[in-house]
Amino acid sequence: MTSVTNINQVLEGHVGLDLACIDRLYLNAYVPNLQVAGQVVTFLTARLGYPIPSPTLLDVKAFAAENDIPIL
Repeated sequence: MTSVTNINQVLEGHVGLDLACIDRLYLNAYVPNLQVAGQVVTFLTARLGYPIPSPTLLDVKAFAAENDIPIL
């Protein structure tokens, strides 16, 4: 007999929610495969499609500015 798995069971131990302030919530998460440099290169080139893996592709401030996301 098979059992049905719900989303809470899948995310248990993998996702954490921190409450820093009443009006702000943020999620701290990590992708285990991206903890290794070679996997980051593969992610930037194969997955995102950039020909050259560069740290500028991970620029959060530029992404926020381009998408009108405020940084506090």
